[in-house]
Amino acid sequence: MRRKQFLQVGSGAIALFVFDRICQDAVRAQEFLSVPPNSRREKVCSQVLTGQIDRIMRDGIASEVQLLRLLRINNAPLNLYGDLPNIYREEAEIEGVNYDIAFCQMCLETGFLQFDGDVKPEQNNFGGIGATGNGARGDSFSDRRIGVRAQIQHLKAYATTKPLVLPLVDLRFSLIKRGTAPLLSQLSGKWAEDVNYDKKIMSILRRLYELSGFF
Repeated sequence: MRRKQFLQVGSGAIALFVFDRICQDAVRAQEFLSVPPNSRREKVCSQVLTGQIDRIMRDGIASEVQLLRLLRINNAPLNLYGDLPNIYREEAEIEGVNYDIAFCQMCLETGFLQFDGDVKPEQNNFGGIGATGNGARGDSFSDRRIGVRAQIQHLKAYATTKPLVLPLVDLRFSLIKRGTAPLLSQLSGKWAEDVNYDKKIMSILRRLYELSGFF
């Protein structure tokens, strides 16, 4: 290979490496969102066609940057919660839970992190666990990662009978009849009394995928 060609290839590789590092920093990458690769788009289309898009126990598809963009356009306080996309992806992947669904559920439960309901920010309760209405504030967790972990564990309890990978932090885990809601549509009447609970989460999920260029 000629020296000029080598330098051109090397420069391209360096540029891709730098861009990848920038995108890993979700807060700094808000304006670097690109069209998703065909493989991701095809995964979404396949899941829609096979009726798998609302299955709780499967891989998430959105990137951390795309999750962050969903928060940003809904005026979430990113200065306080810019690390949540990373936490959700890490915690959900450990337990095999779809972090796209878990994240969108959080957006619904917290009003895109505005916490204008019974649950307050200091509780780190992103899934509204134990918040049954009429002023019941629900459970509290020591930090945001443990709060996310509790939500993931709560989802896993409903979705499957498989054992947890990480130590139990969801104090209401044992109250759930395991494996009774493998689909998002089956959470209504279980996680929340609202008969449209699943539809509200699905609406946010579809918005996430539209913003990500999957539809």
